[in-house]
Amino acid sequence: MCASPKKDKMTFEQATARLEDIVERIDSPETGLEEMISLVEEGLKLIRNSRKLLNDAELRIRQLETPAPAPAAAATPAPQCDDSFSLI
Repeated sequence: MCASPKKDKMTFEQATARLEDIVERIDSPETGLEEMISLVEEGLKLIRNSRKLLNDAELRIRQLETPAPAPAAAATPAPQCDDSFSLI
């Protein structure tokens, strides 16, 4: 069995590569039932972690796309303009 980095600390790319290895091992006719179950468990953990990484990345991108609120300008009232005309 290949040593793999701790699943919680894997990058998205590392998790994807490990998932590809797991699929190959599960598809192999030489893989026993107990090993297959362990591989499925590991794969599910990797998928959950990868989804969290993707969700976090999406949140960061949305935050970058959202314009920052204007600083304290809203707290200062705008000067009122009097458009009326008077000769008196």
